[in-house]
Amino acid sequence: MAYEKKNIRAVIEDINSRRIYLPAIQRKYVWDDEQITRLMDSIMLGYPIGTFLFWKVKKTIVNKKDYSMYEFIKDFHERDLYKNPAAPQPFPIGSEEETIWAVLDGQQRLTSLYIALQGSIGRKLSNKRWKNDDAFPKKELYFNLHSQRTDDEDISYEFKFLTTEDAQKQKDNKLWYLVKDILKYSQDELVTELIIPNGWATDKVAMKNTSLLHTRLVGDEIINYFEVEADSIDSVLDIFVRVNSGGIVLSKSDLLFSTIVSHWDKARDEIDKLLAEINKIGEGYKFSNDFIMRTCLYVLDMSVTLKVETFKKDSVLKIKDNWDAIRRAIKDTIDLLNEFGFNSENIISYVAVSPMVYYRFKGGIFYAESKSELRKYIVIAQVRQIFGAATNSALTSIREALKTAPSDAFKMSNLLNVRFTGERTLRYTSEEIDALFDTYEIGTYTFMLLSLLYPSLKYSQKGFHQDHMHPHTSFEEKKITGVVLPDGSVIDADRKDEWRRRRNTLANLQLLEGRENESKNATRLVDWLKVPENNENAKYLPSETSYELSNFEEFMEKRQKLMSDALKAILL
Repeated sequence: MAYEKKNIRAVIEDINSRRIYLPAIQRKYVWDDEQITRLMDSIMLGYPIGTFLFWKVKKTIVNKKDYSMYEFIKDFHERDLYKNPAAPQPFPIGSEEETIWAVLDGQQRLTSLYIALQGSIGRKLSNKRWKNDDAFPKKELYFNLHSQRTDDEDISYEFKFLTTEDAQKQKDNKLWYLVKDILKYSQDELVTELIIPNGWATDKVAMKNTSLLHTRLVGDEIINYFEVEADSIDSVLDIFVRVNSGGIVLSKSDLLFSTIVSHWDKARDEIDKLLAEINKIGEGYKFSNDFIMRTCLYVLDMSVTLKVETFKKDSVLKIKDNWDAIRRAIKDTIDLLNEFGFNSENIISYVAVSPMVYYRFKGGIFYAESKSELRKYIVIAQVRQIFGAATNSALTSIREALKTAPSDAFKMSNLLNVRFTGERTLRYTSEEIDALFDTYEIGTYTFMLLSLLYPSLKYSQKGFHQDHMHPHTSFEEKKITGVVLPDGSVIDADRKDEWRRRRNTLANLQLLEGRENESKNATRLVDWLKVPENNENAKYLPSETSYELSNFEEFMEKRQKLMSDALKAILL
């Protein structure tokens, strides 16, 4: 094999002309915006951007052996278009010798260039909900023509994904140019049709950067590639694994996925379809190929250590033969997670879900008692961070315990004697439960513990928020200064700091439906409880206790006792 070279525009034209595809063994697109802009900076600097490896194969072979091929993503959308569209097959044949290229190495770089130079990106804004279409503004790649290279900065040439509106603002002496437009011009047209009409002939920096951008993308042959020819997917997979098994480009699960696809051609479509389905349940999740692959191995009582070289064809076929049952078990389990109130914002360990799928796959039924036990499991496994280290060992130990237990009834008692790395267990002591009230401040862990204390809420129907019973704002300096304590003394600085810490702990938290929480907001607890409905519905409310802020310490002590006793009844 010898190096071949092309310029970037020529490769983009090949993709547009349907001459380059992605084989099913490739993983999904995973690069972020910064990786793309750094790639563009490297191109502008004239740095090498690595070699590419293309599989040259006849269309007749692809059609005959029914190999799945995929097109490049053009307009990436984090929610709606994050996977590659399938290429229309069978391929139309112009001649027996007509070939295509399938990318074996360089997929992430080529996809990034294609998005940057032909398409757009829509990533979720952090302050908007996943189901809100406005949360994913369309952004295209722009280049600041006033970028000036310096030795002091990490980035020499400024590229950025912007909306059309943001690009037009032209703030801070930045002159944003839509990068994809540079591909329209030949070298002769660059000056007469772009630089002069825009008035950049007198702007030396803009003119220089425009010319350099055109040179790098249209003139220079930056794409260095090898071409391999093979008719067998097994031969191609061997090359693919050798190129990508260094542990940097692909994870073990990615290589496993590629191996599976080589033996079960429709695996990619099936897994993508399942992921799209389960990740849209409720408020949304972020399950991945890694979870699906590991769970397949797990429920079929195979080793969960992902090793491509030891993953035989008969194992892949076993997954294929059991796929419908595995898919149903996963879907049913994620529906249950949604019922428990979990989503991408409050689930910490996706690995912890696999034993739940195992129970369902083996014939387990989700009835009231088993649901209660499964809720306890998923909360405890995450709060105690069972899967924080030695994940495979933890999974295997739980599976062995489940094998010896009745398959139709999930009980935490069957798992309490399992020991994990670091002598951790799923068992709580009375002292450990008491310590929870000082260990965690408002966040994911407190939500999980509150979900045990509020099991009857309809989490899948309404969004529930963690609410401060004594409002967070009540502890602001202007409100807390001068508070007279039950003993007649005035609160001092040390006690103020201690109260501010404790306001975020479990004993001062409850779960309220989102709209109810917003209406309560900064209302003092004593005033909020004057509403009969609130008083009736408030849980773990100590009786014969003043709900004034001045009595905060007694309120916290008594409510902690009520909540701690309830957790002990659940967990011990």
